[in-house]
Amino acid sequence: MTPHSPLSAARHDRLEPADAALLALEERTGAPQNVGCVLVFEGRAPALDELTKLVSERLVGLPRHTARVLAVPLRLGRPVWAHAGDLDLAFHVRGESLAGRGGALERLAARVLAAPLDRGRPLWELTLVEDAVPGGFALVVKAHAVLAGGGLVAALLADAPVAPVPRSAPAPGSLELVAGALSSPRDAVHMVRALTTVAREHGRRSPSPLAAAPGSLRRLALIDADLELARAAKERLGGTVNDVVLAALAGALGAHLRALGEEPDGMRLRALVPVAGAREGKLLAAFVPLPLGIADARRRHAEIARTLDGLRASGRAAGAGELSDRDGFAAAAMVTGAARLAAAERGFDVAVANVPGPQRRHRLLGRELRAAHPAIPLTPGRALSVAVLSYGGRLCFGLLADADALPDPGSLARATVQALAELAPKAR
Repeated sequence: MTPHSPLSAARHDRLEPADAALLALEERTGAPQNVGCVLVFEGRAPALDELTKLVSERLVGLPRHTARVLAVPLRLGRPVWAHAGDLDLAFHVRGESLAGRGGALERLAARVLAAPLDRGRPLWELTLVEDAVPGGFALVVKAHAVLAGGGLVAALLADAPVAPVPRSAPAPGSLELVAGALSSPRDAVHMVRALTTVAREHGRRSPSPLAAAPGSLRRLALIDADLELARAAKERLGGTVNDVVLAALAGALGAHLRALGEEPDGMRLRALVPVAGAREGKLLAAFVPLPLGIADARRRHAEIARTLDGLRASGRAAGAGELSDRDGFAAAAMVTGAARLAAAERGFDVAVANVPGPQRRHRLLGRELRAAHPAIPLTPGRALSVAVLSYGGRLCFGLLADADALPDPGSLARATVQALAELAPKAR
């Protein structure tokens, strides 16, 4: 068989069934499945050319970031990864300035994350934001959730370049794509099942106060809190930092509803919480009821901790930090994994991902990283997602919201930090 024979397309890397379903979800609903991270640095922003040069050097270890997704005609099989050729890095690495526009970083980042990625190119973008914060700049990293691993953030912040990795095969023609799909008829079955599941499950609506029809606009709230507050509450109340964060969020959501004139007594929202599988070595979805009507912080924490204690005691889950230490999961990879779980699962009201990150300070081109705020995409019918990353002694929150259903996620973010502070004193 020659390299250009029709059956050569069968050798191309095909997307996993879950990733094909994720792309189908995006196509059908119009809800972009972009994973984000807003990195805030000290000092003056580097020149765009300097950043672009660094990106070019680090891409050698990220073959999926130099590949594009090719759909098989008539959906006869799963899409394939194909090398994109010479990258137009000026398209992927862009610059913005917020000089004289204080507080505009959240609005800019929300706009960037809400924009669909071009399927004809590798599925990632970087936006360098000058004067994003007083005395600093930001980097908005956007990558599609099918780019499993979250490698771009880790590559840029690594102390040294990683070893080169073989790139994807060149793009096949349409005939090759069809022939490759027909050589594996199970692919067509997988695609039909994926599209059927998307149509059936994500068309359902929930009575949750965080339910929303899919919209095109997003709002983003970025805030951070002292990690020691959460650790102190954990030491006094038991459980984990994750339990503390969930209790704080439940308190903030309850306060939010009361402010809108809705009494949350007896109300429980079902949160999808990624946890580390103790045996499988991967992230698993835990479903945790958030008791919005319990105003007492200690009681609220106790109820959430009991749910997660049962999962941990069963041996099915470990702490996310244990998985990170044991298997070398990068924090960015776990954020991407959380987004993939949220797209695959049904029957929840809000996705909440709390990811342990590095406590050692990192640098980009000599500039110190001040904060790293993750953001996971909204899945259809849900108005809010919450992602938290611990870094450098801080808990960095990213709350992504549907602009019509929740136009001010900043108030919810501030209420979460306030509820977090209340947990530690009540534990004494």
